[in-house]
Amino acid sequence: MSMQTLSAAEATVARSASSGLCILAVEDDEADAYLIRRALGDNPMVSKVVHACDGLEALAMVDNGLVTPDLAFIDLRMPRMDGFDLLVAFASRPQQGFPMVVLTSSASPGDAIRSRLRRATRVITKPATVTELYAVLTNAIEAICPAGGNLTPRQNADREYFLEGEQSHRPRRVAPDETDGA
Repeated sequence: MSMQTLSAAEATVARSASSGLCILAVEDDEADAYLIRRALGDNPMVSKVVHACDGLEALAMVDNGLVTPDLAFIDLRMPRMDGFDLLVAFASRPQQGFPMVVLTSSASPGDAIRSRLRRATRVITKPATVTELYAVLTNAIEAICPAGGNLTPRQNADREYFLEGEQSHRPRRVAPDETDGA
């Protein structure tokens, strides 16, 4: 199966019913965006990756029907509209509901908690190596979209949060009362 990588200008509404997942990657850093698109593109469950350079562009693409993502990977620190505001905007549109995974360089438990409170399904700290990036993206996709089947976002998330990537080789549970200074 060939994977398409599309920019905002190239995004289209049509997608094959038999194809894999359509992923929206929201990332302002060009180098990170390239690596994320490559890692997602090599995943056999993914048929299309659409890239938006910030929250405003991602929101416009979804609102205008240019993309109907099955899953979104969202950076937190971006110009114009950051990831926190984008999470709130997407969460306030239940008719466009899709799982949202935060993929950020922040290892702050506070950022993880803020993201989860804004309906992020997972929070992943960007890993230091490309191999680890492939692994954390694959793990997130498999956990949220097992075997490419029905999406399983946590509707009623319990009060625990996950950090993956740089913090540890395994996900680490972070209690909701942990703060940045702890």
